[in-house]
Amino acid sequence: MTEKIEKRQDQQPKPDKKKARKFPKMTKKVLITACVCGGLALGAGGIAGVAAMDGYHAQIEVAVKHEKLANKSDIKIDQQAAIDQFNKKYPDKHLNEVELESDKGKYVYKVKGFDNTNEYKVKVNAKDGKLISNKSEKLDQNEKEYALDPGKAISRDEAIAEKAAKKGNSIE
Repeated sequence: MTEKIEKRQDQQPKPDKKKARKFPKMTKKVLITACVCGGLALGAGGIAGVAAMDGYHAQIEVAVKHEKLANKSDIKIDQQAAIDQFNKKYPDKHLNEVELESDKGKYVYKVKGFDNTNEYKVKVNAKDGKLISNKSEKLDQNEKEYALDPGKAISRDEAIAEKAAKKGNSIE
């Protein structure tokens, strides 16, 4: 059997040395061309990705500029009325945050509180004092909350520094 294999190998034509030399050079050229084209394609994809992100950031900036600003004259209730709404919804809970902020063109109070197992949040419309939303969720196991004493908090008028700044209007 080995004699037959040896005979078959002897009968096969020998490769031409010129063709053998051209083949590796041709492969090398093709390989280099493929690498260059691949690099250019990846580079173009990266540039397109960066350009797309720039467009995305521009859309965000335009959206922020066109957001309707809340009017301070719409603030008709004080923070105590917002705290009262929180206490009405979640009685006997500790307060830990009261915040007045502009939200979709209107001012809202965000009041947060907690007990031993849960944290609670409400949003109250600063114009009419109505409850906009409320939410509760479990406290994380190692999370420690600190109670806020609303009696020691400064008023909204004291917190706004427009008079000291002399120019511009406060937003939040």
